[in-house]
Amino acid sequence: MDGATQRLRIRSEQVRILYDGLWLPMVSVVLVAGLLLVSLWSVVDQRQMLAWVTAVVLITFARLGLAWRFQRKQPPAEAARRWMIGYAIGSTASGLLWGACGLWLFPVSDFQHQVILVVALAGIASGGAVTMAPVWPIAATFLILTLLPLSLRYLWLGGPASLTAAAMVWLFLGFTLAVSHRWNRILRDNFHLQAEGETREQALRASESRYHTIFQASPLGMLHFDAQGRVTDCNDKLLQITGESRERFLGFDMLESVQSIRVKRAVQRALSHGEGYYEGDYSMLTASGPALPVRILFSGVRDDQGAIVAGVAVVEDLTERRQAEETIHRQAYYDALTGLPNRRLLSERLAQLMAESAHRGEHGAVLFIDLDRFKEVNESLGHSVGDRLLNATARRLTELLRDGDIAARVNSDEFVVVVARIRGDRQQVIDGVNGVAERVMSALSEPYHLSDRPLLVTPSIGFALFGEEQSSATGLLKQAETAMFQAKTEGRAKACGYLPSMHTAAVWRLNLEQDLRLALEGDQLQLHFQPQVDGDGRIVGGEGLLRWLHPKRGMVQPVEFIPVAEESGLILDIGQWVLDQACEALMRLDARQLPRLSINISPRQFGQPEFVASIGRGIERSGIDPSRLQLEITEGVMIDNLIETIETMRDLKRIGVGLAIDDFGVGYSSLSYLKRLPLDELKIDRSFIQELDNSNDEAIVQTIITIARNLHLTVVAEGVESAAQRDFLLSNGCHIFQGFWFFRPLPFDALVAAINDCQSTA
Repeated sequence: MDGATQRLRIRSEQVRILYDGLWLPMVSVVLVAGLLLVSLWSVVDQRQMLAWVTAVVLITFARLGLAWRFQRKQPPAEAARRWMIGYAIGSTASGLLWGACGLWLFPVSDFQHQVILVVALAGIASGGAVTMAPVWPIAATFLILTLLPLSLRYLWLGGPASLTAAAMVWLFLGFTLAVSHRWNRILRDNFHLQAEGETREQALRASESRYHTIFQASPLGMLHFDAQGRVTDCNDKLLQITGESRERFLGFDMLESVQSIRVKRAVQRALSHGEGYYEGDYSMLTASGPALPVRILFSGVRDDQGAIVAGVAVVEDLTERRQAEETIHRQAYYDALTGLPNRRLLSERLAQLMAESAHRGEHGAVLFIDLDRFKEVNESLGHSVGDRLLNATARRLTELLRDGDIAARVNSDEFVVVVARIRGDRQQVIDGVNGVAERVMSALSEPYHLSDRPLLVTPSIGFALFGEEQSSATGLLKQAETAMFQAKTEGRAKACGYLPSMHTAAVWRLNLEQDLRLALEGDQLQLHFQPQVDGDGRIVGGEGLLRWLHPKRGMVQPVEFIPVAEESGLILDIGQWVLDQACEALMRLDARQLPRLSINISPRQFGQPEFVASIGRGIERSGIDPSRLQLEITEGVMIDNLIETIETMRDLKRIGVGLAIDDFGVGYSSLSYLKRLPLDELKIDRSFIQELDNSNDEAIVQTIITIARNLHLTVVAEGVESAAQRDFLLSNGCHIFQGFWFFRPLPFDALVAAINDCQSTA
């Protein structure tokens, strides 16, 4: 029990004694008040006397009512302070009334009745000194309030007799205060002793309880034996380990009836030297019982003089430990989800297969497999569906294996298949591996029935050969992985064999990624602006286009670094930077100069949970009109999860920004989603504008313009590079243009100059 708890319990006990001892003193108070009423009726003002007695009775009944409530509620220790305050208020009020009696009801000229009053007040004070002693400040306050006015009354009268009486009252007050204080100390000492006793008793009970809990709930088997080696007690865990009953254990002689000489020696050593040890397979009670792998630690129990008087044994069932070791081994070498070998075991087995293949003059191949758009499956359908997809993929790969082949899971959605014992020349080996890759591609591209609709997932496969040239397992896996990345670069759902040039390309991508990280920190990125004009040549908007001025490479085109940014995740930081730069540009130009500005939003950026909030924060920081900012998204954003896309777009519209579909016509172009989206604008892809001399492209452009008009959407043609293209578009109802025929992408200062030129010529 800590100090605060002990103080709380002492206070609670003080309050309990105060209220428990209140009834008898209150009856005495009423009786004394009644006697005073009768005795002083003829010598004091009767109205004052009645008023005083009435007040005494009311205060007394109020205190009795409080005591009744206390007894009925039996409040917890935490409420003791509140009840003590209530008691203090009642005792203070009572003391004030008795003190007032010494002033107002004092018979000045009648010494005999003065004696009666003094005796009554002395009796009240004496009773209060005892009954209120548990809380001495309350007792002292009551005594002072009761007797001090009487002494002051005698001092006021003056004269030798009155001064002597005042001195006697003071002496009596000091005496009662001392007696009350002494009683308080005695009670407090008793309270402390009681609390300490309870604390020790609780500690003893807690210690016994802990020991019993440890003994019974121990994860190890435990037993006690006496100095003769007979078992006196055992816990439930030991019974569970051995499968024996408690009755068979109790009284078992571990020195005479034990089956193992090693166990007997361990018991003897514990009783003679204090410790013994046994580890091995052992049948606990009978030779016919099941033999268990156990470890037993024997310890002697000593008395106060250090003599060993008994012993205790701790029995550990090593069966669980061995199973745990097997589990740890499996966790270390096998994937927990699919049960396939993991990268560690794969590397060991691959190194062994490579050595065997080199010794036999055979070939083999490593196929590195990555599931395309697996992240979208997790995000749209949930991780449980994603896990089921991985398990189904593992089963399909396992079904394709021959004896000696290996399938492993090396990362989230990455698998490796090792094909061994391939014979023939190099071309035959390549043809054979291509055949394996085609079978893997076909098997993994079949629909998966994991949810309410078939799920189509394609793999990207890279493979590398081994057998002719010596290489490490790690290097071979890296080559296959590099080939897999090349397959993704070429459009996914492909199989590529490793070529040395791929390593160069991978190093180039890695360096470009590192440089791009530095570009974000080193102010190398720039936002250029390509104006959008109407049929009269007036600037009605613009598009912010990202540029990278590399200190060594020069101007790096977005087509080179944007895919790297997408794969590495840097596109999120870049997208935020573009947003901030666009908002700053709109803040520096008013709506008459540049009515609106469009920026491109990456699909990965669009799918972030905080995307809408980041747009809102950017607009709030810059203080711009949100309708001047337009976000361009590609059609591919809608394909993976149309419902979530619509919700995100609606949230953006609540902010007030404009929304446009970029490169319309080259993607999925489905009217079923187009009519459901809260769009403001369609942008015709430049590929259609550049081929307007083709009748098919003319028809597509006319159709897009018609769709936009019927859906009340603004249509913008990008990539306009000739007057003929502009005239065709204008004649077909497109009135906003963007392209080199009007303006190339411009730095901000050049954009301001172009806006000023257009306004001056208007």
